[in-house]
Order: sequence, then C-alpha cells, then structure tokens
Amino acid sequence: MIAGLDIGTTKIAALIGEVTDDMRVNIIGVGVAPSRGLRKGTVVDIEQATQSIEQAVEQAEHMAGRRIESVYVGVTGEHIRSLNSRGMIAVTSPTHEISREDVERVMESSRTVVLTPDREIIHAIPRGYIVDGQDGIRHPEGMSGSRLEVETHIIHGSSTFLQNITKCVQRARLQVNELVVEPIATAAAVLTEAERDLGVALADIGGGTTDVAVFTGGEIYYTGVIPIGGNHVTNDISMGLRTPPEESERIKLQYACALKELVGDNEVVPHRPMGSNEERRVPARVLAEIVEPRMRELFELVYEEIKKSGTAGMLPGGLVLSGGGSLMRGVVELAREVTDMPVRVGKPMNIGGLVDRVDSPVFATGVGLLLYGLEHSYMVGDTRHRSFWQGVMAWFRRLLSRFAQ
Repeated sequence: MIAGLDIGTTKIAALIGEVTDDMRVNIIGVGVAPSRGLRKGTVVDIEQATQSIEQAVEQAEHMAGRRIESVYVGVTGEHIRSLNSRGMIAVTSPTHEISREDVERVMESSRTVVLTPDREIIHAIPRGYIVDGQDGIRHPEGMSGSRLEVETHIIHGSSTFLQNITKCVQRARLQVNELVVEPIATAAAVLTEAERDLGVALADIGGGTTDVAVFTGGEIYYTGVIPIGGNHVTNDISMGLRTPPEESERIKLQYACALKELVGDNEVVPHRPMGSNEERRVPARVLAEIVEPRMRELFELVYEEIKKSGTAGMLPGGLVLSGGGSLMRGVVELAREVTDMPVRVGKPMNIGGLVDRVDSPVFATGVGLLLYGLEHSYMVGDTRHRSFWQGVMAWFRRLLSRFAQ
C-alpha cells in the first residue's frame, strides 16, 4: 500500500492506494477532515493540526479496511522557494563509463548551494545531464565520457516549518516517507507527458495559497507560491455582503463566478447577513463584482510567476488549473483572458479503484502523492509494502500509544 497526506489550509485529505501487479495505483481509502491548526500551510497549533490529521487518516483507514504506518506528506506555504543549480564532476573510471556512483556524485555536487541555516533542501530534481558538452541527456548511466554535468532544480523551505509538519504527522503515530512539495505531487496527477514535454504551467489554487510550477522538456523548470487562495475570496464576500464566514463560503461554492460578463441579468444570490435570520437576495452580478477583482489579481500573479520563470510565450501546453479554486464558474475563461494561454482544469488521472471518490481537482494533490510514491520510492518487498498483519500491529501500537497519553 501507499498512503498520501495532503495538508492544506482548508482541509486535510488522506488517501490510501493499493499497488497492483502491473504497478498501478487503485484508490481504496479516502478521508477528509477540516484543517485546524494551520494558516496558509503553516502550523500554528500542533495539537489541533495533529487531531485533524488523525481524523482524516482514520476515515481513510476505515474505508480501506487497512491500517497504515507511513505516508507521503504534501507541503506548501509562502516559505517555499526554488532555484536552478548546476553540478559537474570528472568521470574517473579507467574506461570512462559513467556509473550510478558518478550520477549520485554529480547530483550531490549540484546540491552544494548556499542556503541560510534556517533553510532546508526538500527536492533536488535533475532537469537534464550533459556529457562532454552534449546536453539533453536524461539517463547518462552506462554512457562514455570524461566530464559529467547536471542541471538541477532545487526546492527549499523553512526548516522550522518542515520540522513542525513532521512533528504533527509523527504525533499522529505515522512515519513520514518523504515530504513532497505540493505542485510536484499535483503535476504527477493532472499533467500529461505530452504537456510536460511541450512546456506547461500548473496553478494549484488552494485555500490559503496558490502553487505554481512550470515544466519544459519533460522536467520541472520553476516553482513558486502565491499567498492568495480561495479563502481570500471568502473574506471578500464577507466584507461585501456582510455575511459570516460560513455563509460566505457557501455562497462562494454555490454562486460565485470569476467573470461577471458570464452572469445573467436575472440571476440572484440568496444569503443571510450577519446577525440576521431573514434571507435576502442580491443580484448575482453584485457577487461577481466582488469576486472577479480578486480572481483577476490571482491570475495576474500567476502570469507574473510564469514571466519570472522566463518561459512566457513558450508554453504550448498552456496553463492547467487544479485545486478547489479551479471549480469556480468562469475561472477558465478569466485565466485565458489574463494570461492569453490555453487553459484547462486538471483532474486526477492514471488511477483505478474508487475513482469516483477522487474525480475532482480538490483531490489532485492527494492522488499525486500516491503516484509520486509509486514512481520514486515503491519497491516490492521493501518496508512500504506492508502485509495485512503488519498493518493490524501498527493499529494496535497506535491505540496503545493513545491510552498511554
């Protein structure tokens, strides 16, 4: 089995997948809990965050009829930064054949970037290798050459944040297989190989932040985080219509439109203002006039990130939207207008099992964590391939730990 834990600002989603004989993932368990103790992806209350994780995991375990011991954990937040690095080594074997050790050495040399003590590398992803000046090589092992270089995309984050997320998961009696930056996971679920090869941008619109990733030549090229998400739209609605947060969230999910020109003249939005039990109605255009400026600002910032990457105008694959914010009516049309790019909404792909339970951009990161685990770390017979009885024993250990506390 493989398990993923998407720790977001508004929700925590736990997904359990079973690996088939042909190395595909079948979804067998899904759990969702309100995200408490986090703000914009950052832990502000460890106890509350831990309880939310436990709640989501227990739901997923109950549905799957299995117990899990370890998870791949998605991380996001304004603290995430990225840079492109380069490493180079001399191939020292007498035959000048590049070995696995040479590949590991050149990757290690690319990781020697200068970071402040409060920063920690999360991913070092090879974008391509160069052998004696020949670039565009993806798998240099076994080739001949005297000099090996690598271009690497380095993603780093706040050590304190990463430690606190890890601590929350461990307090929920789970081991962390790996921390995975969320746009990397989301991309695994919603992008096609053709889009990655051609060049494509991904915008994952969450509650507190929007993650941006750019892929070219089949590899990750740029990542960034924008401190705006769906919660900002909810707050704008609260201010504009004077409605409490819960009512504003309901209005956003049911009636919000990102582009006011798409709203009909006769459309109305029923709502209850703060401190009133009386239902009132407001023209839907009024709501759109509140929502559109924030969503337009968001896509302008997304396009700024794309321009910052140096790939504006060079992404035939266009822009793929994911996350809960991508479900809003008019969001594709607005994104096209602002970015002048082809735009589509990405849903999880390449999975089996309970597909209908996760067939939404909301679960793209969770599904992506499972696919990431399958691609990068899953090996038959290793510590992640648990038997049924190992899962049962893990459950008893966690139960005893709770009684001990």
